[in-house]
Amino acid sequence: MQTFYVAMDETDDSLRGLALGRRLAAQRGTPLEIVSVVADGAQADRRREALTSRLGRELGAEADNIAIGVVVDDSAKDALAKLADREEVGLCMGAHGRRPVPEMLIGSVTAGVVRRASRPVLLCGPRYAPERHARVEVVMACVDGSALSEAILPHAVALAEGFGARLQLLQVIDASAMAAAAGEGGSGDVMESGYVHGLARRLEREHHIDADWEVLHGDPADAIVSYLADSRDVLLAMTTHGRSGLSQVVAGSVSHEVLHEACCPVAVLRPKG
Repeated sequence: MQTFYVAMDETDDSLRGLALGRRLAAQRGTPLEIVSVVADGAQADRRREALTSRLGRELGAEADNIAIGVVVDDSAKDALAKLADREEVGLCMGAHGRRPVPEMLIGSVTAGVVRRASRPVLLCGPRYAPERHARVEVVMACVDGSALSEAILPHAVALAEGFGARLQLLQVIDASAMAAAAGEGGSGDVMESGYVHGLARRLEREHHIDADWEVLHGDPADAIVSYLADSRDVLLAMTTHGRSGLSQVVAGSVSHEVLHEACCPVAVLRPKG
């Protein structure tokens, strides 16, 4: 990633994305740009002026170094997803805290961008604590034994290398879910720590990167959030689909609950297939 973009509108929710983007860009020493999408070209100047004023109030003189781009497009979701798909771009977005519907939980535009993008989108939820996660020192990749969850791994490797961070694999064993998966022909070896150990060795062999690992037990979302409770300088990386098979919405029950509760940023990928 050579440039970080923050998707902003005029809401307070988008300020969380700004906080994340500023920290990531500072760590990488790369430019930070604001992108906003309007449906009508007549709105472009007013939106740019509003964002310029907002950044000035929030950041003072620092705002002078941040470019603001306004894109005219009927679909903010399509425009932002195209931006997120560029290899040299890291797209940061804030997710709001409404409940209980997953798409309402993270916002319809954010959900639509994740659903369309073929690369991870960098999200921060309502409990994001930038003072605790000012840098990325650890990239934690969540896996559950499914090919869908493992789709995040090449991106997690790239993120860890880009930030000079440690890579950690995180698996949660949910006995009830694993029993159901076994009944559907799922692999039983996901029940054992040998799965993540083997995955770490595979990453070392294929990507020449060292990865440590941790196995948790219990409800996946609760276990992940609890594990992160005392963490610092973490970027969580996960897919929206895994063994749960909850593909009706952009975020499966685990990923959207984690995003809502986690105090760290989350790189979210909707895997294809």
